[in-house]
Amino acid sequence: MNILKEKNIYRKALQVTILLLLGYMVARIWIDPNYIADFEAYCPFGGMQAFTSFLVTNTLACSMTEAQIFMGIVLIAGVILFSKLFCSYVCPVGTFSEWFGKLGQKIKMHITLKGAADKSLRLLKYALLFVTFYFTVGSSELFCKEYDPFYAAFTGFGHDVVLYLAIPALLVTVIGSIFIRQFWCKYFCPLGAATNIFANGIMFGGVILIYVLLRISGLEISWLWLMGIIVGLGFILEVTRMKGWILPPVKITRDELGCTNCGLCDESCPMGIEVSKEDPVTHIDCHLCGDCLYACPEKNVLQIRKKEMRWLPATATIALILIGLFLARTIELPTINMRWGDEQKQQTASVFSLSGLKSVKCYGSSMSFASAMKRVRGVLGVETYVKTHTVKVFYDPEVLNDVKIKEAIFSPSKTMLKTPPEGSHISAMDIGIDKLFDSYDSFYLTQLLHQTDGIIGFETHYGEPVSATIFFIDSLIDPQKIKSVIESPSVTYSSRGKEYTQNLRFQVASVSDSIKIMEKAEYTRSMFQSFELNFNDYNKYAKDDLAIYQIYMPQAMNPGLRRSLNMLVSHISTDDYVVRFETVYLDKPYANIYYIKDKTNPESIYNALMQDKLTVHYSNGKVGEVANPFKFPAPGKIYSVNQ
Repeated sequence: MNILKEKNIYRKALQVTILLLLGYMVARIWIDPNYIADFEAYCPFGGMQAFTSFLVTNTLACSMTEAQIFMGIVLIAGVILFSKLFCSYVCPVGTFSEWFGKLGQKIKMHITLKGAADKSLRLLKYALLFVTFYFTVGSSELFCKEYDPFYAAFTGFGHDVVLYLAIPALLVTVIGSIFIRQFWCKYFCPLGAATNIFANGIMFGGVILIYVLLRISGLEISWLWLMGIIVGLGFILEVTRMKGWILPPVKITRDELGCTNCGLCDESCPMGIEVSKEDPVTHIDCHLCGDCLYACPEKNVLQIRKKEMRWLPATATIALILIGLFLARTIELPTINMRWGDEQKQQTASVFSLSGLKSVKCYGSSMSFASAMKRVRGVLGVETYVKTHTVKVFYDPEVLNDVKIKEAIFSPSKTMLKTPPEGSHISAMDIGIDKLFDSYDSFYLTQLLHQTDGIIGFETHYGEPVSATIFFIDSLIDPQKIKSVIESPSVTYSSRGKEYTQNLRFQVASVSDSIKIMEKAEYTRSMFQSFELNFNDYNKYAKDDLAIYQIYMPQAMNPGLRRSLNMLVSHISTDDYVVRFETVYLDKPYANIYYIKDKTNPESIYNALMQDKLTVHYSNGKVGEVANPFKFPAPGKIYSVNQ
């Protein structure tokens, strides 16, 4: 007998292929230390959440990708045209639930819920669907990661997983499926609820149409009302009808005359549908898996649309996946799409576009970019596309032009790479460099020059091309060698114990003929970058109320620790009477800490600075501890603010 008539090979092959791919990702984590597995990268349910968040907030968080979104879209198309193919052919939770169910059957402790118990429990997945979308849109992060049994299991309970949510979900999936048929899929899976809603596509489309018309008419209706109505109607239709509404057009059909009512099709159905009593099979739980087609001993009794097309569901699944991947590669959605300012100005706004801006790489950096652009007079909005590192800036052409916008985007850099030897003379040379624009370019240039003997620092200024001043010791390196170093095709560097290689595109466009000579003290002072921050109501105090605790801080010269200064400030601001922090360069770098006289004292400030851990207060209200990267060789001195 043909093996394809004995077993549903098409389905099993796809299920095993998916599990092998996931297994490869897990194994590679252990083999390749630089590999970061993203188990949600192609999750269609994550895509549905991401797309909803995008429609509501005009933003797309880092954990939300085009691949997820288009997989979600093709899944919906699959449900409308064929059935819930993802659930039966792709979803690993569905696959494992079936296998656990077979274990329950072997120990004869496996039941199929029916009647009131079955219908009542179906409410749980609709409630979880609403909660998941509510928290996802509110936080711009995929809430499903916190409890998803698939994500928890394959990431080894990664950092996004909330244990008190994920562990019960995993236990429900495993133990529940052993004793109750498809327990997670039928009663808890929010994607199961979503696909059943789309199976009732006419209801879904009608509610969306009414919502859009009401919004067009001027009514401000929250998306939560829309979501609540769709979820509520979805549950009601499911438990009252237990079948789709006209959709999908592709169904399993049964020839009543040829059927012998042997019941083998009922026994084979993973979802427990009584196939022998339906023609066509319209039950809401049908995934078009095709197992019943292979179980039927009679020729041409069970078919797809009365035709021998057992190959169709698996073929449609593969085709939809390929279409989703193609769309994800060819269409890029903006990570953020923000507008502000006068609406009339928006109508006449010009657009400046810039690609290759590597510092725009996720939702967080996109929001930082938008915040910076808001401070530029005449900018009316921004869009960012992190996959291609592209930004679009909408601006008032009466105030700005492309050149001014590009100058506002430019990230200048000033970096001391090495401390020059005592008594040495430092040479400074201006070089024009193409393809050097954002902070990542400056980082790669820093790594490149730091590895070169004789180059001790550089500073960049906006220009076309960008103007860079290179500081070097002329007895160790000459201008021609500096040019060849800058034009190196790649740079290899280490970060957090890992080694990375980055391809470079820097091109030296011009080299100045004049070279400036300076002493070490002048060079050091010119390279120092000050830092200052007020806090704890600094501005409400008079100068006479304040004193300065000044302490030698050698690491204030280190640009790599500049971001850590905010953590240090957060740490010392725990003392309500410490109100300002700044770094200054006198004969060497110092920290000036302003405090309220008679309210706190230098000893407590010094003790706080010397602690091994910094207590950091984050913007979301959380408090954490980080290692203190700063060292202070000796206690400081007290000065008057007026000195």
